[in-house]
Amino acid sequence: MATPQRAIFNGMGQNQWYVHLSRTDGADLGVIKSVLGDLRAACAAEDINLTLGIGPGLLPDLTDDVPDDFQSYVTIESEDGSGRQAKGTQEELLLWLNHDDKDKIWKAQYDARTALEGHMAVARETPTFIYGDSLDMTGFKDGTGNPADEDQPAAAIVPDGEAGAGGSHIIAQRWVHDLDSWNALSDEQQEKNFGRKKFPGIEKTETQEPYSHLSHVELREDGNHGNEGSDKRNEIARRSTPYAFHDGTVGLYFMAFCKDQAPLRERMRRMYGLDDCVRDAMTDYSDPASGSFYFAPSEETLDAITG
Repeated sequence: MATPQRAIFNGMGQNQWYVHLSRTDGADLGVIKSVLGDLRAACAAEDINLTLGIGPGLLPDLTDDVPDDFQSYVTIESEDGSGRQAKGTQEELLLWLNHDDKDKIWKAQYDARTALEGHMAVARETPTFIYGDSLDMTGFKDGTGNPADEDQPAAAIVPDGEAGAGGSHIIAQRWVHDLDSWNALSDEQQEKNFGRKKFPGIEKTETQEPYSHLSHVELREDGNHGNEGSDKRNEIARRSTPYAFHDGTVGLYFMAFCKDQAPLRERMRRMYGLDDCVRDAMTDYSDPASGSFYFAPSEETLDAITG
């Protein structure tokens, strides 16, 4: 049985660090593999949660164990004239580190990116943190729509016998919140936009508005998305955390895992009003500044890659 990367399901530390990289001209795959092996060892020694996500441009160069239907992230734009879009910024490698001690994750990622100089360049990075009781800055608790802990591997991990077994598809996006506009709304309207109660409440609103966030991302077998009724389908495991930059920019770093990539693409298309949907009201108050798809190979595949 293939083993998923353990940090996907581990309890997250108080601090996170996301680093996106792509190859430079003349990059040496041997060096990249060696650095990733050293990073895995360093994180294991410091008890740092490390997840390695590899993009569709790099994974086939590292292994033959490539999942089916593994596509690059492309920009998704609403067709309602709003100009709202989910920006695509596909890179080749994602390092996701988390631990209670920020200094430990900073040092581990710094050593890795330094060792990769001349072979991979950092495209973007985002330090994030746990806010209150796993809250988003909009005042809603994150991850309440996840499957139960014991059911998350079935939703997130490619089953044995399939290409990429033990691995998981990742969506990684940095959403930028317009908190001034959001906080100008009444709590009632915020809850209608989201589709459930603000913290400390977490229950869903009685009836989902067609523009609610849940009506776009909680998929149901009978098509009555977001509402109680038939079974949920194509569930995902969310692992999101907020961030705050020194220039005042704030938002949510959204990361989710799924055994297939198609349900991740479906949710994004629905949020932006494609496929016969109205646009998700949350996109009026938050925009993705970046977006990439990656695949987190199994531990066994990583062992083979890094030697």
